[in-house]
Amino acid sequence: MAEQYFEMLWDCPQCATPELLGTTHRHCPTCGAAQDPARRYFPKPGAEVEASGHRFVGVDWTCTYCTSPNSAAAAFCGNCGGPKDGAKTAAIVPDNAPAPVPSAPVQSAISPKSKFSWARFVLAMGVLACVVLAFLFFSKHDESVQLVEKTWSRSVDVEQFSAVRSSDWCDAMPPDAYQVSRSREQRSTRQVPAGQDCIDVRSDMGDGSFTKRRECTPRYRNEPVFDTKCSYFINRWRLLRTDRLAGAANLAPNWPSPLLANTLLPANSLGAQRLGSRQENYRITVQSKQGKSWHCDLSPDVWSGLAENQALYLKVRGTGGADCASLKTQP
Repeated sequence: MAEQYFEMLWDCPQCATPELLGTTHRHCPTCGAAQDPARRYFPKPGAEVEASGHRFVGVDWTCTYCTSPNSAAAAFCGNCGGPKDGAKTAAIVPDNAPAPVPSAPVQSAISPKSKFSWARFVLAMGVLACVVLAFLFFSKHDESVQLVEKTWSRSVDVEQFSAVRSSDWCDAMPPDAYQVSRSREQRSTRQVPAGQDCIDVRSDMGDGSFTKRRECTPRYRNEPVFDTKCSYFINRWRLLRTDRLAGAANLAPNWPSPLLANTLLPANSLGAQRLGSRQENYRITVQSKQGKSWHCDLSPDVWSGLAENQALYLKVRGTGGADCASLKTQP
């Protein structure tokens, strides 16, 4: 099937005659002004006029001497006889572009020079702020401090083997689940075809005509997918409590001794208890001559090697935070 062509439109800039046909009216029938390819536009959808007998030979070229549009097949301008050599081709107009309307230039309340100056000022201030923040974050200085407090804490978790209520999709339920109840619930969604969305795509051919084609994309709707959900009990070790001891330097660090109930029960019996994970923390507080304080969490070996009222050095960031890894003793 042969491709169908339709007329682009243009308005005469000299006498304002509207909606002239792109391929039929190379000059305004009212005043004789040459068509300006840059002023072509698409008609409203549904109001297209077929370019009868039109044959596409390429994008028009604009005469360098009189700006008249000429067929790509022409070697010389049909209006003034100027040669095609060096002439530019007509610009392609995108669909839905508004018809060109002549308008007087609007004077801005702020001159372009003022806008540029303000833009440079804002950019410079932004760069300066980034430089200052980077300096504060990465810069460090040595601070002479005194160790004013040493503290420690140790904790032990106590776990109990208990019946825990849980739920999951039945195909992922653990094998040792019991007292299972089932229900139907939405698990996900899936996309199912629901027709097509079609639009007319119009393409400027650059010679005063355009083509139109129908493009369709599939449309989908979300459909819920249901599955079986299982609620059940399962026996698992769970945190029951955490026993904690804490103190200062005058009290040697020690681990709590949790009391366990049901110690005669076999392992993995409901109600049985056991010791879980252990945590320990060793912290010092240092203070500068100006009264600023910082806290540092240290390893047990480093912590035990320090004494209260001991003089230390510490690197402090420009933002005020302490670099505890830089801590060292003063000679």
